[in-house]
Amino acid sequence: LPDFRAGERTFQLLTQVAGRAGRGETLGEVFVQTYTPFSPSIQFARHHDFAGYFQQELEFRERCDFPPFKHAILITVRSAHDGRAKLSAETLRRRLKESLPEEFILGDATPAPLEKLQGQFRFHILIRGEAIMRLSRLVRETLDKLPFPEDVTVTVDVDPYQLL
Repeated sequence: LPDFRAGERTFQLLTQVAGRAGRGETLGEVFVQTYTPFSPSIQFARHHDFAGYFQQELEFRERCDFPPFKHAILITVRSAHDGRAKLSAETLRRRLKESLPEEFILGDATPAPLEKLQGQFRFHILIRGEAIMRLSRLVRETLDKLPFPEDVTVTVDVDPYQLL
């Protein structure tokens, strides 16, 4: 799953760079090298159209059930051993599937975009839904019932800023 806030960060950085390039008496220019010149974040930043970008971004997030329309919980399972991390993530996902009502959108246990970080293999499970307090409680109850190997670490991030 791509990071749904990537466009927002791109728009923010380009707007910031353009603002710094245009300071003082001399007008500045910003050159951007990209494989996706027609992406909304680049086009709206190019025209300094914050309101247009904001409206487009809200529509995209509503269509895709992303915050602020639905909440998200990102579970990261880590271990120095790839097999243990993967097995633990898959086991956790199966248990979550059994315990979560259908109103919640449960993603698969997949390798994180940065699969190995600081010697740890990482797997993600993303869950989306509206009732964040209820969802958080159900996730915590499921985690409390699962015995993980000693070298497996599980972290829970509610409404994560990044999905890396």
